[in-house]
Amino acid sequence: MKIALIFPDQLSNKSYLFLNLESYDQIILFEPLDNFYEIPHHKQKIAFLISSLRHIKQEINHPNIKHEKIIKDHPGLIKFLNNQNEIEPLTSIDTVQPSDHKILRDLLFFSQTNSIELNVHNDSKFIAKLEDFEYWSKDKKSLIQEFYYRWLRKKYNILMNDNEPAGGQWNFDKENRKSIKQLKDEIPKRNSLKTDKETFDVMVDVETSFPDAFGSLENFNWAVTRSDAKLKLKEFISSYLFNYGNFQDAMSKDSSLLFHSLISPYLNNGLLCPMEAIDLVELEYKNNQAPINAVEGFVRQILGWREFIRGIYWKYMPQYKTLNFFDTKTKLPEFYWNAETDMYCMHKAISDTKEYAYSHHIQRLMVTGNFALIAGLNPQKVCDWYLGVYIDAHEWVELPNTLGMALFADGGIVGSKPYAASGKYINRMSNFCKDCKYDVNTIIEDDSCPMNFMYWNFLISRENILRKNPRMSLIYNSLDKKDDLFKSKVQAKSKIFIKDIT
Repeated sequence: MKIALIFPDQLSNKSYLFLNLESYDQIILFEPLDNFYEIPHHKQKIAFLISSLRHIKQEINHPNIKHEKIIKDHPGLIKFLNNQNEIEPLTSIDTVQPSDHKILRDLLFFSQTNSIELNVHNDSKFIAKLEDFEYWSKDKKSLIQEFYYRWLRKKYNILMNDNEPAGGQWNFDKENRKSIKQLKDEIPKRNSLKTDKETFDVMVDVETSFPDAFGSLENFNWAVTRSDAKLKLKEFISSYLFNYGNFQDAMSKDSSLLFHSLISPYLNNGLLCPMEAIDLVELEYKNNQAPINAVEGFVRQILGWREFIRGIYWKYMPQYKTLNFFDTKTKLPEFYWNAETDMYCMHKAISDTKEYAYSHHIQRLMVTGNFALIAGLNPQKVCDWYLGVYIDAHEWVELPNTLGMALFADGGIVGSKPYAASGKYINRMSNFCKDCKYDVNTIIEDDSCPMNFMYWNFLISRENILRKNPRMSLIYNSLDKKDDLFKSKVQAKSKIFIKDIT
């Protein structure tokens, strides 16, 4: 029997499988991904993925659909396939490139062991193919996202005027760093989506199958159909795109979502096409309805980072997942799960995550990620947390962003230096610090911000590794100006603090 195997994050309507349904004897829709059971997941993430799949099922016109649903203790993908093979021998399995290496490895092993043909098709959720990244990255000593982004802009003629970038430059990131304190405009309220019976049924299944999962389903407001995902994209363009660039890096205690698009879940499970999103946003620029810094910033996230990160993942896996450049071992503090911490920035980012299964990229990188970096948390534990709690997280995108970008645990494959920062950065970009127990303006006092003394402790403890990095020279020049008493105090305070939270 020839089967098509479809997972909850493989819903692109341009997928080879959906375009060739009549070629298969059976279509298998497989909900219970192994990682749902291996690490704690947010209830909203599971509900979103499963409800999206069940809605797409209604569009599939095929006489033989096998729908494997989530249950409390599912035996896993390979046991399921073994059972199917016993019921009726499989001759071939067609699937789309999976979102994590383990699924691909398991499918390869199962197919080879049982002499079954395995056909892995290109993932149409992306603009570029993996072969594009392989071609571009060949023989390069270092892989710089900016250059891959420019290469893709030219290849696909995105935001280009002939051979020159629209607006006269490739990157407007320097214009996209306004603090929340500079915001004068009111942030529009997000439209609510009506939860239909299919999604309610999914929620019941999630509560039954994963009763102890992270977060709640109370504030679920995610699109689960192609039409609603497109409505959310149009809502972003009409109400949020104009200010998206300016306040891309800002953080606010009054608005968790600010001007962010919130379309990454739909891009990453296939409800939205990335090129369609780019085309609509680029049209706003061409019609003088959106500034270039906002449009270019949006395009760079999708065409630049998203495509680059995927290429990094498949180029360096499976070894990439085990990397631990700083050899850090500290366990994840409990407040990553319950948000019970006096650090307001951490409390806010984690509370938002619990409520929405979402926090925006600066909170992930410069708050929860920065804390994990300077506190020396174990990268594998941190990566598991990010993979489980965020609605848009799949290993291909989560792992390089967390292990590489946030934690520098890959030693510089993704980023050229650690994105370590003190509380000063958070104070500059947000209005968090005025509501915090700790003083962001001091370093070694009793009530000093932990981000401050741990930042300097990080620089001291990693000096033998990082001082030789040219991009770290200025900050190590600053460290050289600190006296021994300062250094000993930040080391002592950091040791006590980390011991207390773990």
